[in-house]
Amino acid sequence: MIICEIGLNHMGSTKYANEYIEKIIKSNADGILFHIREKSFYETNPKLLLSDKFYINAIKKIKKHNLKFGITIADIDKIEFCKNIGVDFYKIFSRDILEKELIKKVVSTKKKIFVSTGISNIKEIKKFEKIIENNKKQITLVHTHLNKDISKVNLNAMNELKEKFKMKIAYGNHAENLFVIYLSLAFQPSDILFYVKGSKYNHHVDEPHSVELKKLKEFIVNLKILPNSLGNKNKIKLKI
Repeated sequence: MIICEIGLNHMGSTKYANEYIEKIIKSNADGILFHIREKSFYETNPKLLLSDKFYINAIKKIKKHNLKFGITIADIDKIEFCKNIGVDFYKIFSRDILEKELIKKVVSTKKKIFVSTGISNIKEIKKFEKIIENNKKQITLVHTHLNKDISKVNLNAMNELKEKFKMKIAYGNHAENLFVIYLSLAFQPSDILFYVKGSKYNHHVDEPHSVELKKLKEFIVNLKILPNSLGNKNKIKLKI
Protein backbone atom coordinates (compact mmCIF):
# COMPACT_ATOMS: atom_id res chain seq x y z
CA MET A 1 0.00 0.00 0.00
CA ILE A 2 0.95 3.62 -0.52
CA ILE A 3 -0.13 5.26 2.73
CA CYS A 4 -0.46 9.00 3.22
CA GLU A 5 0.24 9.81 6.84
CA ILE A 6 -1.71 12.86 7.99
CA GLY A 7 -0.57 12.17 11.54
CA LEU A 8 -1.16 15.40 13.45
CA ASN A 9 -0.64 17.67 10.43
CA HIS A 10 -4.37 18.43 10.57
CA MET A 11 -3.34 20.75 13.44
CA GLY A 12 -6.54 19.92 15.32
CA SER A 13 -8.85 21.40 12.68
CA THR A 14 -11.73 19.22 11.51
CA LYS A 15 -12.14 21.34 8.39
CA TYR A 16 -8.44 21.05 7.56
CA ALA A 17 -8.47 17.29 8.24
CA ASN A 18 -11.36 16.87 5.81
CA GLU A 19 -9.44 18.85 3.20
CA TYR A 20 -6.60 16.34 3.54
CA ILE A 21 -8.99 13.43 3.12
CA GLU A 22 -10.61 14.87 0.00
CA LYS A 23 -7.26 15.56 -1.70
CA ILE A 24 -5.78 12.19 -0.76
CA ILE A 25 -8.85 10.42 -2.16
CA LYS A 26 -8.20 12.16 -5.49
CA SER A 27 -4.51 11.23 -5.46
CA ASN A 28 -4.93 7.46 -6.02
CA ALA A 29 -3.28 6.57 -2.69
CA ASP A 30 -4.21 3.30 -1.00
CA GLY A 31 -4.54 4.37 2.62
CA ILE A 32 -4.80 7.28 5.04
CA LEU A 33 -3.21 7.30 8.49
CA PHE A 34 -4.06 9.50 11.49
CA HIS A 35 -2.36 9.60 14.90
CA ILE A 36 -4.10 9.15 18.23
CA ARG A 37 -1.51 9.97 20.88
CA GLU A 38 -1.44 9.10 24.57
CA LYS A 39 -3.72 11.03 26.96
CA SER A 40 -0.85 12.98 28.53
CA PHE A 41 0.08 14.39 25.12
CA TYR A 42 -3.33 16.01 24.71
CA GLU A 43 -3.19 17.44 28.22
CA THR A 44 -0.38 19.69 27.01
CA ASN A 45 -1.53 19.90 23.37
CA PRO A 46 -5.34 20.03 23.58
CA LYS A 47 -5.69 21.90 20.29
CA LEU A 48 -4.38 18.87 18.36
CA LEU A 49 -7.20 16.59 19.51
CA LEU A 50 -9.83 15.51 16.97
CA SER A 51 -13.21 14.30 18.23
CA ASP A 52 -14.57 10.77 18.08
CA LYS A 53 -17.34 12.12 15.85
CA PHE A 54 -14.75 13.27 13.32
CA TYR A 55 -13.24 9.78 13.06
CA ILE A 56 -16.67 8.15 12.74
CA ASN A 57 -17.55 10.40 9.80
CA ALA A 58 -14.05 10.28 8.27
CA ILE A 59 -13.89 6.51 8.08
CA LYS A 60 -17.24 6.36 6.27
CA LYS A 61 -16.02 8.85 3.67
CA ILE A 62 -12.67 7.11 3.18
CA LYS A 63 -14.12 3.61 2.85
CA LYS A 64 -16.76 4.87 0.43
CA HIS A 65 -13.88 5.61 -1.94
CA ASN A 66 -12.23 2.22 -1.32
CA LEU A 67 -9.24 3.53 0.63
CA LYS A 68 -7.99 1.95 3.84
CA PHE A 69 -8.24 3.87 7.11
CA GLY A 70 -5.46 3.54 9.68
CA ILE A 71 -4.58 4.83 13.13
CA THR A 72 -1.17 5.15 14.75
CA ILE A 73 -2.27 4.34 18.27
CA ALA A 74 -0.63 5.22 21.58
CA ASP A 75 -3.72 5.33 23.82
CA ILE A 76 -4.65 1.77 24.77
CA ASP A 77 -8.10 2.92 25.89
CA LYS A 78 -8.90 4.07 22.34
CA ILE A 79 -8.30 0.69 20.72
CA GLU A 80 -11.83 -0.56 21.40
CA PHE A 81 -13.26 2.60 19.83
CA CYS A 82 -11.07 2.11 16.75
CA LYS A 83 -12.17 -1.51 16.52
CA ASN A 84 -15.84 -0.54 16.73
CA ILE A 85 -15.67 2.04 13.93
CA GLY A 86 -13.86 -0.37 11.61
CA VAL A 87 -10.24 0.77 11.47
CA ASP A 88 -8.47 -1.25 8.75
CA PHE A 89 -4.92 -1.14 10.05
CA TYR A 90 -2.82 0.18 12.91
CA LYS A 91 0.67 1.55 13.39
CA ILE A 92 2.79 1.43 16.53
CA PHE A 93 5.13 4.33 17.29
CA SER A 94 8.80 3.32 17.42
CA ARG A 95 9.06 4.31 21.07
CA ASP A 96 6.28 1.82 21.90
CA ILE A 97 7.85 -1.22 20.23
CA LEU A 98 8.30 -2.97 23.61
CA GLU A 99 5.03 -1.82 25.23
CA LYS A 100 3.63 -5.32 25.74
CA GLU A 101 0.13 -4.38 26.90
CA LEU A 102 -0.46 -1.96 24.03
CA ILE A 103 0.95 -4.31 21.41
CA LYS A 104 -1.02 -7.34 22.55
CA LYS A 105 -4.22 -5.28 22.65
CA VAL A 106 -3.66 -4.14 19.07
CA VAL A 107 -2.79 -7.67 17.95
CA SER A 108 -6.12 -8.85 19.42
CA THR A 109 -7.95 -6.74 16.79
CA LYS A 110 -6.70 -9.22 14.14
CA LYS A 111 -5.93 -6.28 11.82
CA LYS A 112 -2.75 -5.47 9.90
CA ILE A 113 -0.19 -3.73 12.11
CA PHE A 114 2.74 -1.56 11.02
CA VAL A 115 5.50 -1.27 13.61
CA SER A 116 7.99 1.55 13.32
CA THR A 117 11.61 0.62 14.02
CA GLY A 118 12.87 4.20 13.96
CA ILE A 119 14.78 4.09 17.24
CA SER A 120 15.30 0.33 17.49
CA ASN A 121 18.29 -1.92 16.84
CA ILE A 122 18.18 -5.62 15.94
CA LYS A 123 18.30 -6.68 19.59
CA GLU A 124 15.19 -4.65 20.44
CA ILE A 125 13.32 -5.89 17.39
CA LYS A 126 14.06 -9.46 18.46
CA LYS A 127 12.50 -8.66 21.84
CA PHE A 128 9.45 -7.32 20.01
CA GLU A 129 9.34 -10.52 17.98
CA LYS A 130 8.94 -12.50 21.21
CA ILE A 131 6.03 -10.29 22.30
CA ILE A 132 4.01 -10.98 19.15
CA GLU A 133 4.83 -14.72 19.24
CA ASN A 134 2.67 -16.48 16.61
CA ASN A 135 1.15 -13.33 15.08
CA LYS A 136 3.86 -12.44 12.58
CA LYS A 137 1.46 -12.51 9.64
CA GLN A 138 -0.25 -9.43 11.07
CA ILE A 139 2.98 -7.50 11.40
CA THR A 140 4.87 -5.31 8.96
CA LEU A 141 8.11 -3.79 10.23
CA VAL A 142 8.64 -0.22 9.03
CA HIS A 143 12.22 0.82 8.44
CA THR A 144 12.52 4.51 9.21
CA HIS A 145 15.11 6.79 10.79
CA LEU A 146 13.52 9.73 12.68
CA ASN A 147 16.23 12.00 11.32
CA LYS A 148 15.95 14.45 8.44
CA ASP A 149 19.64 14.00 7.56
CA ILE A 150 19.87 11.98 4.34
CA SER A 151 23.09 10.29 5.51
CA LYS A 152 21.15 8.69 8.38
CA VAL A 153 18.45 7.03 6.26
CA ASN A 154 20.37 3.75 5.86
CA LEU A 155 18.11 2.08 3.30
CA ASN A 156 20.47 -0.91 3.24
CA ALA A 157 19.15 -1.84 6.68
CA MET A 158 15.96 -2.97 4.94
CA ASN A 159 17.88 -5.94 3.52
CA GLU A 160 19.14 -6.85 6.99
CA LEU A 161 15.58 -6.73 8.37
CA LYS A 162 14.40 -9.01 5.54
CA GLU A 163 17.15 -11.49 6.29
CA LYS A 164 16.68 -11.62 10.06
CA PHE A 165 12.90 -11.45 10.43
CA LYS A 166 10.15 -13.41 8.72
CA MET A 167 7.93 -10.36 8.38
CA LYS A 168 7.13 -7.86 5.67
CA ILE A 169 9.38 -4.79 5.57
CA ALA A 170 7.96 -1.37 4.67
CA TYR A 171 9.59 2.04 4.36
CA GLY A 172 8.50 5.10 6.34
CA ASN A 173 10.04 8.45 5.44
CA HIS A 174 11.45 11.11 7.75
CA ALA A 175 14.11 12.43 5.38
CA GLU A 176 13.83 16.04 4.31
CA ASN A 177 14.93 15.10 0.79
CA LEU A 178 11.75 13.47 -0.51
CA PHE A 179 13.55 11.75 -3.39
CA VAL A 180 14.63 9.18 -0.79
CA ILE A 181 11.08 7.80 -0.98
CA TYR A 182 11.58 7.05 -4.67
CA LEU A 183 14.98 5.51 -3.93
CA SER A 184 13.43 3.18 -1.35
CA LEU A 185 11.54 1.46 -4.18
CA ALA A 186 14.79 -0.21 -5.22
CA PHE A 187 14.65 -2.18 -1.94
CA GLN A 188 11.15 -3.40 -2.79
CA PRO A 189 9.33 -2.42 0.41
CA SER A 190 5.98 -4.11 1.02
CA ASP A 191 4.42 -0.69 1.67
CA ILE A 192 5.45 2.96 1.66
CA LEU A 193 4.36 5.42 4.34
CA PHE A 194 5.02 9.15 4.12
CA TYR A 195 3.64 12.31 5.70
CA VAL A 196 1.59 14.86 3.80
CA LYS A 197 0.98 18.55 4.49
CA GLY A 198 -1.44 21.21 3.33
CA SER A 199 -0.83 24.91 2.81
CA LYS A 200 -2.90 26.40 5.63
CA TYR A 201 0.04 26.53 8.08
CA ASN A 202 3.71 27.36 7.61
CA HIS A 203 4.79 24.92 10.30
CA HIS A 204 3.03 21.59 10.70
CA VAL A 205 3.82 19.01 13.36
CA ASP A 206 5.69 16.96 10.73
CA GLU A 207 6.69 19.78 8.42
CA PRO A 208 10.11 19.17 6.81
CA HIS A 209 9.60 15.58 5.61
CA SER A 210 6.03 15.91 4.33
CA VAL A 211 4.84 15.84 0.71
CA GLU A 212 2.73 18.86 -0.22
CA LEU A 213 -0.89 18.02 -1.03
CA LYS A 214 -0.71 20.05 -4.23
CA LYS A 215 2.10 17.76 -5.46
CA LEU A 216 0.66 14.53 -4.09
CA LYS A 217 -1.10 13.19 -7.17
CA GLU A 218 2.03 13.40 -9.34
CA PHE A 219 4.15 11.99 -6.51
CA ILE A 220 1.96 8.90 -6.23
CA VAL A 221 1.87 8.41 -10.01
CA ASN A 222 5.67 8.16 -9.86
CA LEU A 223 5.56 5.73 -6.92
CA LYS A 224 3.28 3.44 -8.90
CA ILE A 225 5.23 3.65 -12.18
CA LEU A 226 8.87 3.53 -11.02
CA PRO A 227 8.81 -0.09 -9.74
CA ASN A 228 8.33 -1.17 -13.36
CA SER A 229 11.95 -0.20 -13.97
CA LEU A 230 13.26 -2.86 -11.57
CA GLY A 231 12.59 -5.81 -13.87
CA ASN A 232 14.09 -9.14 -12.81
CA LYS A 233 17.57 -10.44 -12.04
CA ASN A 234 18.19 -11.89 -15.49
CA LYS A 235 20.28 -10.02 -18.05
CA ILE A 236 18.79 -10.97 -21.42
CA LYS A 237 19.57 -10.17 -25.02
CA LEU A 238 17.00 -7.87 -26.54
CA LYS A 239 15.94 -7.85 -30.16
CA ILE A 240 16.39 -4.40 -31.72
